[in-house]
Amino acid sequence: MRFALVSLLVLGLMAPVSAPAQECNWQSGWVKAENAKAGNKNWDSDVVMRFSADFTRRKEVKRVEGYFDQASIGCGQSASLKIMGARSVDVSLYRIGYYKGAGARLITTIKNAKQITATQSTPPGQYLVKLKSLGYRSTFVPLVITGQVPSDVTFVSSVLTWQAYNQWGGDSLYKGADGQRETRAISVSLDRPYDGDGSGQFRYMEQPLVQLMEQLNLDINYLTDIDLDKAPEINSASIVLGGHSEYWTQAMRDVVEKEINEGTNLLVFGGNTAYAKTYLIDRTMNERIPYRDINQPESLFMGSQFFAVGIKKDLEVQAAQSWPFDTLGKAGKIKGIYGYEADTAMGTRGPGVEVLARSTISPTEKGFVAMSTYYAAPSGAGVLNLGTNAWVCAMANRCPWGHSFDAKTVQQIRKVTTAIIEQAGREKIGNWRVPQIDIPTRP
Repeated sequence: MRFALVSLLVLGLMAPVSAPAQECNWQSGWVKAENAKAGNKNWDSDVVMRFSADFTRRKEVKRVEGYFDQASIGCGQSASLKIMGARSVDVSLYRIGYYKGAGARLITTIKNAKQITATQSTPPGQYLVKLKSLGYRSTFVPLVITGQVPSDVTFVSSVLTWQAYNQWGGDSLYKGADGQRETRAISVSLDRPYDGDGSGQFRYMEQPLVQLMEQLNLDINYLTDIDLDKAPEINSASIVLGGHSEYWTQAMRDVVEKEINEGTNLLVFGGNTAYAKTYLIDRTMNERIPYRDINQPESLFMGSQFFAVGIKKDLEVQAAQSWPFDTLGKAGKIKGIYGYEADTAMGTRGPGVEVLARSTISPTEKGFVAMSTYYAAPSGAGVLNLGTNAWVCAMANRCPWGHSFDAKTVQQIRKVTTAIIEQAGREKIGNWRVPQIDIPTRP
């Protein structure tokens, strides 16, 4: 078996430390209170955004990099930080949010930090930890701080997908060090930095959505998909996924299907979601098997599924008078938003769905079309799949694949996203917004 494990020169390598018992108290409305604080507008000015190696080649420059020995921590827990490339490092913790448009707040800066501990002073959320050293290019390290409290939504950060595409050390699940698929790894280590700017795919596939949710003052429980693999109790009205959540363990899928069956909404702001089954063994991620190849197509619980890669199609609204596309008024088209990967309900198995929107198609085209779908589970849960992994990155016009969007398209995407998020704290959306079935149940 070929492993993408790397030999690292590590500073501060140490066994995980158990922090003293801590109690954190997060009351309803804490996100609103947190975002009323002053942010730091220039928090990312010295870390130019770089796409993951799925899209760009890594340039060899002198940089300081690192990773945590776990993707998330809760109150009283610590994550050990591994640093490489420099001997003296300033470690700055930035919490991502709205903060009156600044986008992040500096929590603290620590000289040569070897671990981070979650306390009342580090509110739950998605953190980008900046590593800075004189003479080196700065990078980020992502860290989620969880807070299992009643919330409007549970946002799941897709770190397994980031690692699948991560080229740091040479190999990913897609390419070997020579850039060829034939030499790809079949197992990758989680104990390594992310390539690009160090933030994985967070800054373009999740950050715009996270900032909008915080701007709208929803109470949010933050998890990673590794947390979801441990089958936590979800105490939220909705589970929310970002722009690229491709790799799922069986335990993750079991949790999501259980929650839908119990009335928890699923709101998917991406495409190619839950396509690949993967396995976690200690700190390695192993192989990929399409769920449809083992008779578990993702359409069985999402209503639609991945069908096309490398496309850029316009979205035509079908349900113009109904949530969530009614916010666009008379505008019936969003230019170029379906792609790079897109989903459809055509030719799939699953529950009956309403087609909220679909791609434009010329008279000469045949076959399937991209779709945004919606259905109500028997439990009353609403399941919405926007069906394109350009959705979130388009909110900030920050997409890979060479895709860019004009100001009107960005505004349209943000309007529809706002309409969805404003209802994300509503229990059993399917009972409130009853779907008009366009494609019936497919056995």
